[in-house]
Amino acid sequence: MSAGGSADGAAAGAVSSTMLLAVGIVGGLLCIYLSGFLGDLIGPVVAGIGAVLAIIWGADAIRRVASYGLGTGVPSIGYMSLSVGVISALAGLSLATILKMSILGPVAGFVIAVIIGAVIAIVATKIVGMKIPIMLQCTIEIAGAATLSILGFAVAIAGSYDMTAIFTNVVATGFIAVLFIMCTMAIQHPFNACLGPNEDQLRTLKCAASTAFLSMTIVGLLSVTTGGLGWFLVFIVGLIGWVVSFRAFVLASINDAASTKWAGLWPKVEQ
Repeated sequence: MSAGGSADGAAAGAVSSTMLLAVGIVGGLLCIYLSGFLGDLIGPVVAGIGAVLAIIWGADAIRRVASYGLGTGVPSIGYMSLSVGVISALAGLSLATILKMSILGPVAGFVIAVIIGAVIAIVATKIVGMKIPIMLQCTIEIAGAATLSILGFAVAIAGSYDMTAIFTNVVATGFIAVLFIMCTMAIQHPFNACLGPNEDQLRTLKCAASTAFLSMTIVGLLSVTTGGLGWFLVFIVGLIGWVVSFRAFVLASINDAASTKWAGLWPKVEQ
């Protein structure tokens, strides 16, 4: 397959990258905004779903850009992009607070992420000299997905995308650090787990869905601190989503493998 500069690059798959981009951006932002109108019970769940969509989109972008190498750069671009995501999310919410237009927060954060991601990609290609045709687009996508995943889970915990609520319930509590590590792993792990000559996009995306929903279950537990029953619904939906998606991932792995065999546990006596 050609390694040209198309959106899918050297890792085209069954699901169009354009469709995943649209689902990640539109679905992520829509869920974050809708959560503000759905109350303390349903709102956090919808915000969490928005983060899940963003993570799946980000995992596909990681897959496309990392397919140009051996996969050794996956953790690097993952942590870098989530750093951009945290900074952009908080900067966007802060800007909206300064302008006294909180509704602009999520969009402002996303736009800031796109700009920072573009600058990083230009430095990587023009100055560092990385020869990856889709570096610019994928870095922008991963940074945008990182921001929406951070925002989605932060809103699920705080119950609002208002900066005051986010600061009180997510930043001051230290949960922002947990979201940083958790979203990084959720986005970068799927391709790391599935890369190789037999890597398949659908199997990788199923793994991405499982890491995203697993993160959502943890967010549900973190949400206990804010009171109400919303945390329980976030936890249950995340748990069900994880069971379904992880089972699909395991079945896909078994189906694609030449053979499977239980290797047993480690020996009781050192051999």
